Amino acid sequence: MSSIPLDLPLKANEAASLADLVYQQAGGKQLTDDLRNHFAERVPGLRLKTFTPLPGSLAQDPIHPSAYYIVVDTPSEKMTRSLLLRITPASSPAGSLFPDATPIGRMRPGGGREIVIDAIPFDAMHHANLRTFAEKVDRSFLPRPQGAQAAIAAGNRHPEISLPAVFQGFRSIFKSTGVNLASTVQLSASREMTTSEALAQRDGENPTAPGHTRVSIEHLYHAGLWAAIRAGWREGYNAEADHFIVTGSTEDEIARSVDAAKQAIEAAAGYTKFTTDTSRLFEIRADLRHPQPWSDAEVNDRFEQVFSRDEQRWLEAEFPQFDRLTLRRLAVKFGRSLKLNEELYDYIAKVKAWQASWKHFDFEPSLDEAETLTTPDELRFYMHWLKARGRQAQLVPPNLGFKKRQAYPETMPQLEAYVHHKMWPELPARVEAEFGGSPLAELGARVNGLAEVAREFDGTLSIHSGSGKQDVVLAEIGRATGGRFNYKISGELQLQLFDVLSEQPQKSAERALYDRMVDRALAFAAAGAFGEESGLASQYETRYLGDSNRGRVDGNLFLVFWLGNVVGSRDTDGEFFKDKLDRLSQAVVEETRERNARYIRWLASCLLGKSVSG
Repeated sequence: MSSIPLDLPLKANEAASLADLVYQQAGGKQLTDDLRNHFAERVPGLRLKTFTPLPGSLAQDPIHPSAYYIVVDTPSEKMTRSLLLRITPASSPAGSLFPDATPIGRMRPGGGREIVIDAIPFDAMHHANLRTFAEKVDRSFLPRPQGAQAAIAAGNRHPEISLPAVFQGFRSIFKSTGVNLASTVQLSASREMTTSEALAQRDGENPTAPGHTRVSIEHLYHAGLWAAIRAGWREGYNAEADHFIVTGSTEDEIARSVDAAKQAIEAAAGYTKFTTDTSRLFEIRADLRHPQPWSDAEVNDRFEQVFSRDEQRWLEAEFPQFDRLTLRRLAVKFGRSLKLNEELYDYIAKVKAWQASWKHFDFEPSLDEAETLTTPDELRFYMHWLKARGRQAQLVPPNLGFKKRQAYPETMPQLEAYVHHKMWPELPARVEAEFGGSPLAELGARVNGLAEVAREFDGTLSIHSGSGKQDVVLAEIGRATGGRFNYKISGELQLQLFDVLSEQPQKSAERALYDRMVDRALAFAAAGAFGEESGLASQYETRYLGDSNRGRVDGNLFLVFWLGNVVGSRDTDGEFFKDKLDRLSQAVVEETRERNARYIRWLASCLLGKSVSG
């Protein structure tokens, strides 16, 4: 990255005042959270005009403990920039960790010893500096494996906007409840994101191609470091590369998809959780819930084709709890998917072995994209297979019947409309017969049963498509899992940004930007770019995205689902929408962050059954 220009947007005398306070408060002492808090209380007294220090980022140089680092924000007319200040006695050796540091000056604050202050570029795009700081100065900012810890996995499609808000929300949760739910870096690695190389080749004319957020796998990881350091978040958080999707209708197509997934895994080497999605390889006709299921004879024939004699003997010995035909149906339905998950697990382990940070990782093989609702027997089969073959899953996401960004039905009429065209024939009948027509009671019982299976394998139930769910559903999830959950959201944080844009004055630049994005989405729909769902665009006249507190069921559901896909496409002047969203006014950014943080707090209060203050 280029070095900072000489006309730095901060005054040297103000930097000297900050340095003086650092040595007054921290000099010769061990840095602790309490010390940083005391330091933060004194900062306003400096009456700084040209920059804002972020006290939680204060850290000591690991080799020269008399040298300190602190992140500061420097506001300008266009946007706020971040710098990392290095403050050190003039007698100390010059720092070599950051070769692009620019001297601010040599000075004697308060007439004391001479110090040197350097400034280092430290915005979210300064990947090398962020990584150096986290790996060589203060490793507590690195993401960590989640293990059995409960979490809200917050998908960040606009990381520079939403990640600071998400950490703010998790700070409130931690202070209010003592529970760390931080899993703040999460996006699909082969849907919302893609590699930096692939992203550079994307022209934006296909809104469903990987990378429609225009956020690369590499950048999201570093944006997570940037936000964690700024927030002073040393309590630990998880960075998830979600949904490495393998697809294809032929063996060649599948092989190419596997190669692409492996390239994405290499780009995600620093992440600490990996979600694989091999559900396209499920042989769904082995399931009796399929409208045209295979006969017993067809299943037996397919079993003989897919598995060698040794594999067949292993299956029969490893799963004695299932009768012969049930076992064969489960093995045929999931066998190819599981074998591929083994291959991907081994590749992740190989890539992680070379990491300078955490070499361990959480493994999450996805069942949530299956066309059928996941049963306890299916979950038990899937998790046992992986554990027995040395690739234990720490998290497992079943198909619960959740739809992306949509509320879950609370009444039988709502449920009957909700399951239309879905391969969930057992659900309405079960709700009616066993739960008195209450979909929520049935959901709670089903989640509880699946969570028990996950715990049998020391695993955590992972809830996908969590955006848009109402408070009663969240409370049911919290109770049914006993507070051990991994609750994923993604689209809602982005939709709240769009809400703010749409609410701006009619003739404002922000409102005009929103309207042009809607126009682009409608144009893509008219060309059939969203497949069968393109037809949904003509069913709505409103551009209102709906009430987020009610699952947005009263809004334009076409835009709710697809508007975000045009972020990586071009505006009428040829510039990518993403680039314009990165230059939004500070007022719009702050309003969006407040809504994002409030949403994270609300999710936690519902899931934990505890009040979370702001």
